[in-house]
Amino acid sequence: MKKHRSSVFREPTAAETLVVMAFGWSQERISIGAIVDMLAERGFGLLILLLALPTCLPIAPPGLSAIAGFPIAVIALQMVGGLPRPWLPKRILARTIATEDLRKVVRGGLPVIGRMEKVLKPRLPLLTGPMAERMVGILIALLGLMLASPIPFTNIPISFAILFLALGLIEQDGLMTSIGIIGGLAALGFLAYMSVLSWDALSGWLGGAI
Repeated sequence: MKKHRSSVFREPTAAETLVVMAFGWSQERISIGAIVDMLAERGFGLLILLLALPTCLPIAPPGLSAIAGFPIAVIALQMVGGLPRPWLPKRILARTIATEDLRKVVRGGLPVIGRMEKVLKPRLPLLTGPMAERMVGILIALLGLMLASPIPFTNIPISFAILFLALGLIEQDGLMTSIGIIGGLAALGFLAYMSVLSWDALSGWLGGAI
């Protein structure tokens, strides 16, 4: 019996795409433009995933969240605007990073992504349609801006919420998207709570210093 085409050919998973991109690149450095070109065919979700991935890892250097947060917000807003593929200024596209650094990020994130991909599948189309994607894009943009904030202890929950939302977009999984929405709203609530605590602590310190 002839096998159905979909049982033989399938689109690479997010993890497989990242591995091919990082470990298949033969040069010592890779440009941001090359990364965008390789990932843009899969839409906005995979690029957002790659940007959020290092901020989820314990090896992430201080200040990385602030660097990654704004590009995540910009790319998400482009998705909301209906652009066919991500756009970045030429001077940013021309920047390069060490290929080995990219491989470290991908290698560190593979266990997390691999576990999630085992349960991902297209479902709950109400949360994966064009209108839903735009609403998710607004939430990701907001989370990206909050990721760049200096409020302590908020980066990890925000980063994982973005990660869940990106995977939901990539695999058209409405359940993962809903988990990301809940996680994102919870992270924003936690950020607001920590902001109040930080402001109270700062006000108390300033009051005592005067």
